[in-house]
Amino acid sequence: MPLYLDFSWLLNIFPSIPAQTWELIAAIISFVVFLMFIPGLIAYMIFKIIGLSGFKRLFSYEKRESIMHRLHPLPKILFVVFVSLGVAMSDRFVTLALLFLISIIMWSFSNPSEAKVRLITILLLTQWILVAWGQSFLNPGFTQPVYTRIYVFPRPIRWMFTAATLEGFSYGLFQGIRIVAAMSAAVLLITTTHPSEIIYGLRSFKLPMEINFMIAVTFRSIPVILEKSSLVLAAERARGLKLFPSPSKNPIKFLGDFLRIFKVVLLAFIPIIIESVRAGRQLALAASVKAFRAYKKRTYYRKIPFTRLDLILLLVFIAGIIFVVTAPFLAVYLKLPIRL
Repeated sequence: MPLYLDFSWLLNIFPSIPAQTWELIAAIISFVVFLMFIPGLIAYMIFKIIGLSGFKRLFSYEKRESIMHRLHPLPKILFVVFVSLGVAMSDRFVTLALLFLISIIMWSFSNPSEAKVRLITILLLTQWILVAWGQSFLNPGFTQPVYTRIYVFPRPIRWMFTAATLEGFSYGLFQGIRIVAAMSAAVLLITTTHPSEIIYGLRSFKLPMEINFMIAVTFRSIPVILEKSSLVLAAERARGLKLFPSPSKNPIKFLGDFLRIFKVVLLAFIPIIIESVRAGRQLALAASVKAFRAYKKRTYYRKIPFTRLDLILLLVFIAGIIFVVTAPFLAVYLKLPIRL
């Protein structure tokens, strides 16, 4: 039995207000709750549990003694490519779960700290739930009456959202594995590989040095932006700003406090963007001072040799990439019983 947001009983209390108005109010409440309140609440809980410092640690290189840290950067880059292509090409739950399991196994060889394990678990779990939540009512293929409806939206917004269904939520859980598997592999690369080593590994793809440098700077910019955000918010807290609403039994007061904090946090993005642009300009000046792009071929003060394990993993991931790319074409054109 699906749920409905019905305000028709209020017609007995406010007979002068037509039923269409109450239906419009129900539609606005549904829109705010489904698209703003619940995703915002999940984001707030992530921020409350992890915090900016946690995000900084999560997306920063962590120097530790492990097999993954000692690996050559090229196999680790190919591992990310393999998992990303695999989750994009696959349409079977078993294959997606296997790719996610492979990323977890690779994580076990990186000797992660307890804090890192806790942070990556919270991040992947919340992303998985958010994808499932969105697919439950945003995917039009699963909102038909033949599916198990959890909630039916009011009539004024049914042209945009019809209903939230159990099958849509299950489909979202299936699709969410794609995101968490690829995200897990990418975070593993950032955690176990120094940005300079990423540039060193990318040179094997014969890409222009500018592209390699841009990719490495992108990875490096994530913790820098989080650090700038932490500094700006700390400065605002030092001036008396409260980033969390005060407990109150008055819902109007609590909502007003929440909206005020939301507005202040949005305004805080202005100095964060300015500081990020300033940091980018300083990086560009540092690269110019050190004669970046002065020569066609770049030299490296340290060469990372290939070990036997590096070569084995390199061949395995190359074979995996070739398989996931060619398998759909072999299944269609050669009629082979191959399905990812």
